[in-house]
Amino acid sequence: MDAIVAQDVTRCYSNGRGVHMVSIRLGPGRCLGVLGPNGSGKTTLTRLMAGLEPPDGGVLRILGETTCPRPGRLRCRCGAVFDVPAHWETLTGRQNLCFFARQYGLAGAGLLRRVEQLLDLADLAAQGDEPVSVYSFGMRRKLAVIEALVHDPDLLVLDEPSAGVDTAFLDRLADLIGLRCEQGRTTWIADNDADWLARAATDAVLLDQGRIAAAGTVRALLASLAARCRVEILLKQDDFNATPTIAGVMDFRCKSNRITADLSDSAALPAELLAWIAAAGGCVKSMEIRSITLYEALLHARRAKADEEIRP
Repeated sequence: MDAIVAQDVTRCYSNGRGVHMVSIRLGPGRCLGVLGPNGSGKTTLTRLMAGLEPPDGGVLRILGETTCPRPGRLRCRCGAVFDVPAHWETLTGRQNLCFFARQYGLAGAGLLRRVEQLLDLADLAAQGDEPVSVYSFGMRRKLAVIEALVHDPDLLVLDEPSAGVDTAFLDRLADLIGLRCEQGRTTWIADNDADWLARAATDAVLLDQGRIAAAGTVRALLASLAARCRVEILLKQDDFNATPTIAGVMDFRCKSNRITADLSDSAALPAELLAWIAAAGGCVKSMEIRSITLYEALLHARRAKADEEIRP
């Protein structure tokens, strides 16, 4: 049985925003990363998945149950994090975490063991007995994430978990999500950090104006790009207009004094491209080399889909 089934789900607001005719199927043991610009519908769709809002139309089932109103048996199988965490400011981080654990039925030595395990995961053990009122934004975010994880839910829903937290925590969270997948548990993540999602997620969708513009497994999306790295070059002049014919340069764009080129997986290509630019009369001021991101792979998939739709 699929963990998430969404068929033509729609949720519209008075300003015209929301999500429109969204269909998603996600099996157990998968992690879906949801990407898209601000206002694309990521948070709306995530709130629907968490049962915080009802859809205006379509079918939405989570773990075999309807999402809104959410039955108590389903609520106990889910954990969710949104941008406004529910903490008691005067209680310590450990006390807050213990409260959430008890609400989900944990007790005794098992509760204490789980609380300490998660405080270590979030690097909050040393501050566990301090009131949440003195926590930084990032510490509060990490506390909210481990509160949602305390009962090891069958479905974990995360909205912008990377916002304000440190890289070490994100590394450990990605590893934990991978372990959840191996155990058959499902995770939903809406986030803007495409690099982190590429490590944490097994599947990805790109939302644009409330609709799914592209989707696929992370592995297939990244493999669909012949290019493996992107080179961004800043020139000292703004009248460069030559185009290279170098094997392995998959895409080359020059605008004003900025060059963007996608290259195949060859360590020698960046230097070869620089030599070609110099021979063509260009004067390089700086260069940056980085990997192609999951977001760029989704954009590529969207373009390919659009080309296919208009092809006679």
